[in-house]
Amino acid sequence: MKQKTINKEVIINGIGVHLGQLSKVILHPAPVDHGIVFFNPKFPTEKIKLGKIVPEQAIHASVLKKKDLIISTIEHLMSVILAFKIDNLLIEINGIEVPILDGSALTFVDLIEKAGIKGQNKDKKFLTVSSNLIFRDEKSGRYLELIPAKINPETSEYDNNFYFDYTADFKHPLVGQSFFKGKLSTSFFKEEIAPARTFGFLEQLPFLRDKGLAKGTSLGNTVVIGEEEFLNQPRFKNEFVRHKLLDLIGDLALLGKNLAGTVIAKKTGHNFNRLITKNYIDSPEKWKLIK
Repeated sequence: MKQKTINKEVIINGIGVHLGQLSKVILHPAPVDHGIVFFNPKFPTEKIKLGKIVPEQAIHASVLKKKDLIISTIEHLMSVILAFKIDNLLIEINGIEVPILDGSALTFVDLIEKAGIKGQNKDKKFLTVSSNLIFRDEKSGRYLELIPAKINPETSEYDNNFYFDYTADFKHPLVGQSFFKGKLSTSFFKEEIAPARTFGFLEQLPFLRDKGLAKGTSLGNTVVIGEEEFLNQPRFKNEFVRHKLLDLIGDLALLGKNLAGTVIAKKTGHNFNRLITKNYIDSPEKWKLIK
Protein backbone atom coordinates (compact mmCIF):
# COMPACT_ATOMS: atom_id res chain seq x y z
CA MET A 1 0.00 0.00 0.00
CA LYS A 2 1.30 3.45 -0.96
CA GLN A 3 1.41 6.64 1.09
CA LYS A 4 -1.43 9.10 0.47
CA THR A 5 -2.12 12.81 0.38
CA ILE A 6 -4.92 14.96 -1.08
CA ASN A 7 -5.15 16.22 -4.66
CA LYS A 8 -5.77 19.86 -3.80
CA GLU A 9 -6.36 22.26 -0.93
CA VAL A 10 -9.36 21.85 1.36
CA ILE A 11 -10.73 24.95 3.13
CA ILE A 12 -12.83 24.71 6.30
CA ASN A 13 -14.47 27.72 7.98
CA GLY A 14 -16.55 27.88 11.14
CA ILE A 15 -16.66 28.53 14.86
CA GLY A 16 -14.96 26.53 17.59
CA VAL A 17 -17.20 24.65 20.01
CA HIS A 18 -15.45 25.86 23.17
CA LEU A 19 -14.18 29.38 22.49
CA GLY A 20 -16.98 30.21 20.05
CA GLN A 21 -14.50 32.06 17.81
CA LEU A 22 -14.28 31.92 14.02
CA SER A 23 -11.38 29.96 12.61
CA LYS A 24 -10.20 28.82 9.21
CA VAL A 25 -8.38 25.58 8.44
CA ILE A 26 -6.64 24.81 5.15
CA LEU A 27 -5.44 21.30 4.33
CA HIS A 28 -2.49 21.40 1.92
CA PRO A 29 -1.15 18.40 -0.03
CA ALA A 30 2.31 17.31 1.16
CA PRO A 31 5.12 15.14 -0.26
CA VAL A 32 6.06 11.61 0.84
CA ASP A 33 7.40 11.15 4.37
CA HIS A 34 6.18 14.64 5.32
CA GLY A 35 3.71 13.32 7.88
CA ILE A 36 0.83 15.33 9.36
CA VAL A 37 2.08 18.80 10.31
CA PHE A 38 0.13 21.71 11.84
CA PHE A 39 1.08 25.37 11.69
CA ASN A 40 -0.43 28.80 12.33
CA PRO A 41 0.81 31.71 10.15
CA LYS A 42 0.95 33.89 13.30
CA PHE A 43 3.76 31.67 14.59
CA PRO A 44 5.78 30.90 11.44
CA THR A 45 8.73 29.36 13.27
CA GLU A 46 6.60 26.84 15.18
CA LYS A 47 5.26 23.65 13.62
CA ILE A 48 3.75 20.58 15.24
CA LYS A 49 4.36 17.20 13.65
CA LEU A 50 2.11 14.41 14.85
CA GLY A 51 3.95 11.55 16.52
CA LYS A 52 6.54 13.95 17.92
CA ILE A 53 4.49 15.69 20.62
CA VAL A 54 2.42 14.52 23.58
CA PRO A 55 -1.10 16.03 23.66
CA GLU A 56 -1.89 18.39 26.51
CA GLN A 57 -3.90 17.27 29.52
CA ALA A 58 -7.41 18.38 28.58
CA ILE A 59 -10.81 16.88 29.35
CA HIS A 60 -13.09 18.26 26.66
CA ALA A 61 -10.87 18.32 23.56
CA SER A 62 -7.62 17.11 22.00
CA VAL A 63 -5.09 19.91 22.39
CA LEU A 64 -1.56 20.28 21.03
CA LYS A 65 0.84 22.96 22.23
CA LYS A 66 4.33 24.05 21.26
CA LYS A 67 5.52 27.30 22.84
CA ASP A 68 2.99 29.94 21.70
CA LEU A 69 1.27 27.65 19.18
CA ILE A 70 -1.92 26.08 20.56
CA ILE A 71 -4.24 23.95 18.44
CA SER A 72 -7.44 22.60 19.95
CA THR A 73 -10.40 20.35 19.18
CA ILE A 74 -8.66 18.51 16.35
CA GLU A 75 -10.16 15.08 17.05
CA HIS A 76 -13.00 15.09 14.51
CA LEU A 77 -10.77 16.19 11.64
CA MET A 78 -8.06 13.75 12.67
CA SER A 79 -10.51 10.83 12.79
CA VAL A 80 -11.27 11.41 9.11
CA ILE A 81 -7.60 11.66 8.17
CA LEU A 82 -6.94 8.32 9.89
CA ALA A 83 -10.04 6.67 8.40
CA PHE A 84 -8.94 7.74 4.89
CA LYS A 85 -5.39 6.51 5.66
CA ILE A 86 -3.87 9.85 4.67
CA ASP A 87 -0.17 10.03 5.55
CA ASN A 88 1.01 13.45 4.41
CA LEU A 89 -0.67 16.81 5.01
CA LEU A 90 0.29 20.35 5.92
CA ILE A 91 -2.57 21.71 8.02
CA GLU A 92 -2.79 25.49 8.32
CA ILE A 93 -5.00 26.79 11.11
CA ASN A 94 -5.92 30.44 11.46
CA GLY A 95 -7.23 30.50 15.00
CA ILE A 96 -7.03 28.05 17.89
CA GLU A 97 -9.86 25.56 17.42
CA VAL A 98 -10.76 23.44 14.43
CA PRO A 99 -14.38 24.38 13.55
CA ILE A 100 -17.07 22.20 15.14
CA LEU A 101 -19.36 22.44 12.07
CA ASP A 102 -22.39 20.18 12.75
CA GLY A 103 -20.66 18.39 15.63
CA SER A 104 -19.82 15.31 13.57
CA ALA A 105 -17.10 14.41 11.06
CA LEU A 106 -19.38 14.38 7.99
CA THR A 107 -18.37 17.75 6.55
CA PHE A 108 -14.68 16.85 6.77
CA VAL A 109 -15.46 13.59 4.94
CA ASP A 110 -17.34 15.43 2.18
CA LEU A 111 -14.67 18.09 1.67
CA ILE A 112 -11.80 15.62 1.55
CA GLU A 113 -13.69 13.36 -0.86
CA LYS A 114 -14.37 16.33 -3.17
CA ALA A 115 -10.67 17.26 -3.15
CA GLY A 116 -9.72 13.66 -3.88
CA ILE A 117 -7.02 11.45 -2.43
CA LYS A 118 -3.98 10.32 -4.39
CA GLY A 119 -1.44 7.58 -3.88
CA GLN A 120 2.21 8.56 -3.70
CA ASN A 121 5.35 6.86 -4.92
CA LYS A 122 6.44 5.29 -1.63
CA ASP A 123 5.21 2.40 0.47
CA LYS A 124 3.17 3.10 3.59
CA LYS A 125 4.16 1.72 6.98
CA PHE A 126 1.72 0.95 9.78
CA LEU A 127 2.31 1.31 13.50
CA THR A 128 1.52 -1.46 15.98
CA VAL A 129 2.51 -2.38 19.52
CA SER A 130 5.12 -5.08 20.10
CA SER A 131 3.00 -6.73 22.80
CA ASN A 132 -0.30 -6.05 24.58
CA LEU A 133 -0.35 -2.57 26.09
CA ILE A 134 -2.89 -1.79 28.84
CA PHE A 135 -3.96 1.46 30.48
CA ARG A 136 -6.39 1.19 33.39
CA ASP A 137 -7.96 3.56 35.91
CA GLU A 138 -9.70 1.48 38.57
CA LYS A 139 -11.43 4.47 40.15
CA SER A 140 -13.18 5.72 37.02
CA GLY A 141 -13.45 2.39 35.22
CA ARG A 142 -11.54 3.70 32.19
CA TYR A 143 -9.70 1.06 30.21
CA LEU A 144 -7.62 0.91 27.04
CA GLU A 145 -5.86 -2.11 25.62
CA LEU A 146 -3.85 -2.25 22.41
CA ILE A 147 -3.27 -5.68 20.88
CA PRO A 148 -0.57 -6.16 18.20
CA ALA A 149 -1.39 -6.73 14.55
CA LYS A 150 -1.68 -10.44 13.77
CA ILE A 151 0.62 -12.29 11.39
CA ASN A 152 -0.72 -14.71 8.79
CA PRO A 153 1.24 -17.94 9.47
CA GLU A 154 0.98 -19.03 5.83
CA THR A 155 2.28 -15.83 4.25
CA SER A 156 4.13 -14.27 7.24
CA GLU A 157 2.38 -11.01 6.36
CA TYR A 158 0.84 -8.67 8.90
CA ASP A 159 -2.85 -7.85 9.02
CA ASN A 160 -2.61 -4.06 8.86
CA ASN A 161 -6.30 -3.45 9.61
CA PHE A 162 -7.55 -1.61 12.68
CA TYR A 163 -10.14 -3.38 14.86
CA PHE A 164 -12.09 -1.80 17.71
CA ASP A 165 -14.26 -2.89 20.62
CA TYR A 166 -15.69 0.10 22.51
CA THR A 167 -17.92 0.22 25.60
CA ALA A 168 -19.59 3.45 26.72
CA ASP A 169 -21.15 3.58 30.16
CA PHE A 170 -23.06 6.60 31.49
CA LYS A 171 -25.15 6.90 34.64
CA HIS A 172 -27.78 9.00 32.86
CA PRO A 173 -30.85 6.82 32.06
CA LEU A 174 -31.24 8.25 28.54
CA VAL A 175 -27.74 7.10 27.61
CA GLY A 176 -26.76 4.13 29.80
CA GLN A 177 -24.36 1.45 28.57
CA SER A 178 -23.75 0.65 24.90
CA PHE A 179 -21.24 -1.24 22.79
CA PHE A 180 -19.73 -0.89 19.33
CA LYS A 181 -17.38 -3.39 17.72
CA GLY A 182 -15.95 -3.88 14.24
CA LYS A 183 -13.20 -3.24 11.71
CA LEU A 184 -12.41 0.27 10.59
CA SER A 185 -12.67 0.90 6.87
CA THR A 186 -13.27 4.15 5.02
CA SER A 187 -16.79 3.14 3.99
CA PHE A 188 -17.71 1.90 7.48
CA PHE A 189 -16.39 5.11 9.01
CA LYS A 190 -18.37 7.29 6.58
CA GLU A 191 -21.66 5.48 7.17
CA GLU A 192 -21.50 4.37 10.80
CA ILE A 193 -19.10 6.63 12.71
CA ALA A 194 -18.67 9.99 10.96
CA PRO A 195 -22.34 11.09 11.34
CA ALA A 196 -22.26 10.71 15.16
CA ARG A 197 -22.32 14.14 16.79
CA THR A 198 -20.84 15.72 19.87
CA PHE A 199 -23.17 15.41 22.83
CA GLY A 200 -23.52 17.03 26.22
CA PHE A 201 -25.65 17.03 29.35
CA LEU A 202 -27.75 20.14 29.89
CA GLU A 203 -27.04 20.17 33.62
CA GLN A 204 -23.29 20.53 32.93
CA LEU A 205 -23.60 23.55 30.65
CA PRO A 206 -23.44 26.26 33.38
CA PHE A 207 -20.25 24.68 34.77
CA LEU A 208 -18.63 24.52 31.31
CA ARG A 209 -19.59 28.10 30.45
CA ASP A 210 -18.21 29.24 33.83
CA LYS A 211 -14.88 27.62 32.85
CA GLY A 212 -14.89 29.46 29.50
CA LEU A 213 -15.87 26.35 27.55
CA ALA A 214 -18.81 25.34 25.32
CA LYS A 215 -19.32 28.92 24.10
CA GLY A 216 -19.91 27.67 20.56
CA THR A 217 -22.38 24.91 21.42
CA SER A 218 -25.87 24.94 19.91
CA LEU A 219 -28.63 22.52 19.05
CA GLY A 220 -27.19 22.56 15.54
CA ASN A 221 -23.87 21.02 16.57
CA THR A 222 -24.52 19.16 19.84
CA VAL A 223 -26.97 16.50 20.92
CA VAL A 224 -28.21 17.91 24.22
CA ILE A 225 -29.36 15.48 26.89
CA GLY A 226 -31.87 16.91 29.35
CA GLU A 227 -33.02 15.41 32.61
CA GLU A 228 -35.82 13.37 31.04
CA GLU A 229 -35.56 13.91 27.28
CA PHE A 230 -33.31 14.92 24.41
CA LEU A 231 -33.54 18.56 23.40
CA ASN A 232 -32.84 17.52 19.80
CA GLN A 233 -33.08 14.21 18.01
CA PRO A 234 -30.10 11.79 17.95
CA ARG A 235 -29.11 10.37 14.56
CA PHE A 236 -28.56 6.87 15.97
CA LYS A 237 -30.04 5.05 18.93
CA ASN A 238 -26.45 4.48 20.12
CA GLU A 239 -25.03 7.76 18.82
CA PHE A 240 -23.05 8.35 22.00
CA VAL A 241 -20.85 5.25 21.85
CA ARG A 242 -20.28 5.94 18.15
CA HIS A 243 -19.13 9.47 18.93
CA LYS A 244 -16.88 8.28 21.75
CA LEU A 245 -15.28 5.92 19.23
CA LEU A 246 -14.96 8.78 16.72
CA ASP A 247 -13.08 10.79 19.35
CA LEU A 248 -10.83 7.82 20.16
CA ILE A 249 -9.97 7.32 16.48
CA GLY A 250 -9.09 11.02 16.24
CA ASP A 251 -6.88 10.74 19.32
CA LEU A 252 -5.14 7.63 17.97
CA ALA A 253 -4.36 9.64 14.82
CA LEU A 254 -2.08 11.79 16.98
CA LEU A 255 0.42 8.94 16.80
CA GLY A 256 1.16 10.26 13.32
CA LYS A 257 0.89 6.82 11.69
CA ASN A 258 -1.92 4.49 10.66
CA LEU A 259 -2.47 2.11 13.58
CA ALA A 260 -2.74 -1.65 12.97
CA GLY A 261 -4.06 -4.14 15.50
CA THR A 262 -6.97 -4.09 17.94
CA VAL A 263 -8.10 -1.50 20.47
CA ILE A 264 -10.38 -2.46 23.35
CA ALA A 265 -11.70 0.61 25.15
CA LYS A 266 -14.15 1.48 27.90
CA LYS A 267 -15.31 4.89 29.15
CA THR A 268 -12.33 6.70 27.65
CA GLY A 269 -11.92 10.44 27.14
CA HIS A 270 -9.31 12.71 25.61
CA ASN A 271 -7.22 12.96 28.77
CA PHE A 272 -7.06 9.17 29.00
CA ASN A 273 -6.57 8.57 25.28
CA ARG A 274 -3.48 10.81 25.30
CA LEU A 275 -1.66 8.14 27.32
CA ILE A 276 -1.25 6.12 24.12
CA THR A 277 0.66 8.84 22.29
CA LYS A 278 2.62 9.58 25.47
CA ASN A 279 3.66 5.92 25.68
CA TYR A 280 4.69 5.90 22.02
CA ILE A 281 6.91 8.96 22.48
CA ASP A 282 8.29 7.97 25.89
CA SER A 283 8.74 4.23 25.15
CA PRO A 284 9.30 3.74 21.40
CA GLU A 285 10.79 0.30 22.07
CA LYS A 286 7.26 -0.92 22.82
CA TRP A 287 6.15 -0.14 19.27
CA LYS A 288 7.17 -1.18 15.75
CA LEU A 289 6.52 -0.25 12.14
CA ILE A 290 5.15 -2.88 9.77
CA LYS A 291 4.16 -3.00 6.11
